[in-house]
Amino acid sequence: MKNYLDNIYTVSQFKNDHPALAEQAEKARNVLAYFVQSDDLDNYVIIEVEGYKCVAFVAKTAYHYELAETIVPFDKDRVYPIQGLVTKYLFKRYR
Repeated sequence: MKNYLDNIYTVSQFKNDHPALAEQAEKARNVLAYFVQSDDLDNYVIIEVEGYKCVAFVAKTAYHYELAETIVPFDKDRVYPIQGLVTKYLFKRYR
C-alpha cells in the first residue's frame, strides 16, 4: 500500500520550529540519506508514527506526495533503527 501526504513539513522547517530536537532530526536525516541516495534536502520530511517523530523521504514530489517506505524515528535522546512505514485505514472518530 502506498503512503501519501497532503502537506509536507520539511526537516529544515522542523529544525527551525523545534531547536531542541534539531540535532537528532539532522542525524536521522543523514541516516536516511545514506539509504535513499538523494541530496535534495527538501524531500526529507517529518511525520509522526505511533508517537515518534520520524524522518521520511518524499518519493513522489507532486501533490499528493508519496512517501518511501523507509523511515527513521528519533526523539530528544536518540535516533532509532530504520523502520518500515505501514499504512492502516481507520474510522474517523466523531464526538
